[in-house]
Amino acid sequence: MSSDLLETLLARLYANPLEVETFLCDRLGYAMAAGLSEEDAELLRGIDAESLRFAALSYARKRSARH
Repeated sequence: MSSDLLETLLARLYANPLEVETFLCDRLGYAMAAGLSEEDAELLRGIDAESLRFAALSYARKRSARH
């Protein structure tokens, strides 16, 4: 797995709760569109949806509190 591509994808997800919902609708397609191979994209199917949503909302709240 390309760690740079994975890190970029995760940062995009953590930065935007709407991106999380887009990802969750089509995990494989989203990951492959981000440049991951099909094999690597398959690994992302195991990400827990609620944990991902919680993390993205938490980061969004922290960012908004700073502004």
